[in-house]
Amino acid sequence: MAKAWITDRWVKDADVALPDGSTIRVSPTPAQLKSLKSIPEHFRKARFGQGLRWAVTWREPQIDGTAPQRTKDFKLRRDAEALVAELEDDIRTGRYIDPSQRDRPFSELAEAWLLSKGKIKDATYRRYRRDLDNYVLPRWATTPVGAIKRQDIDSWIQQLRAGTAPYRFAQSKHVNKKKVEPSKLSASSVKGIADVAFHAPLRYAVQDGWIGRDPMARVELPRDETLTQKLPALDYANIELLARKALELTERKDDAVLVQMLAYPGPRIGEATALQVRDIDFTAEEAAVNRTWTVDRGGKRKLGAPKTWEMRGVPLPSFLVEELRVLCKNKEPEDFVFTAPRGGAIDGGNWYTRGGRKYARRHPQRPSPCTISATSLRRSPSVLALM
Repeated sequence: MAKAWITDRWVKDADVALPDGSTIRVSPTPAQLKSLKSIPEHFRKARFGQGLRWAVTWREPQIDGTAPQRTKDFKLRRDAEALVAELEDDIRTGRYIDPSQRDRPFSELAEAWLLSKGKIKDATYRRYRRDLDNYVLPRWATTPVGAIKRQDIDSWIQQLRAGTAPYRFAQSKHVNKKKVEPSKLSASSVKGIADVAFHAPLRYAVQDGWIGRDPMARVELPRDETLTQKLPALDYANIELLARKALELTERKDDAVLVQMLAYPGPRIGEATALQVRDIDFTAEEAAVNRTWTVDRGGKRKLGAPKTWEMRGVPLPSFLVEELRVLCKNKEPEDFVFTAPRGGAIDGGNWYTRGGRKYARRHPQRPSPCTISATSLRRSPSVLALM
């Protein structure tokens, strides 16, 4: 079985000559060890006073018939003794981890974990990257993975909730007119940062042999105790009223039909605006949801697979089929069903911006009409500005 032991790199036992000519090996007295500066020369090793004093040496469990020997130095003996105890326990129970792995900084772990996420969509990657850069790395970047303790995690989570956690927000003189300051975070925001961007790398570290135990395994995340009212749902009459309001506001049939598309078949806003003429089966009265608007890792808009790669067909009511038939007339199969006034592609973001700005110009004295939940129209925040 592998073993670990401590070596004093500064002090040694010495051979002392007796009157009869024989020699005896003696160790420094406790008093001499307390006053190293005056310890006799014959007790001093060649590197006395240089570097760290205590060295822990151990043999790793055998791999392919070999048992590599490793060493780690410490300033204090108690730290060396703690490592020996931990090594012997881990080796005995089969949880041995190379201590050099535990000394690697969390920033290195975070990049390794992010690099391993080969199946996620670019938009998800971008969210992970943002949470890491904004909140996780400012606190944990230089911390050795093996030194992360539950107590420190608990304290950090409370700081996130209070808005006092370390942060680093990207600044751009072309976008931000003033410095962005952190605010108190909701329970759901804390969960996204702490349980995903922070905890997922730690789970990766356990699986890949960086550490033997997950320090976040028993951490309790806060719950959102905010009282919420039941969200209103629009009935048929209100949906049609909303569609007419959209038409009046933008004077474009596309916007009225898009409201109906979101309300009745119910695709997500990115899926609806990504529909192409070839996706509409007028005979079967069905729309194929094969793509959605998303962003690449640089934040640029692009077409991608629907959320969770959920490609599907959605049934269309007969009256909506006729409305779509009018919109698709004289268009090519690859053309988008819903387009901007100049014919380009739209998505939920620019549709909301266009409708919201028109509403603000027409009703400058009115408060925001965004009191109806976006979920009332299948995740369509754009229609809220049209009421």
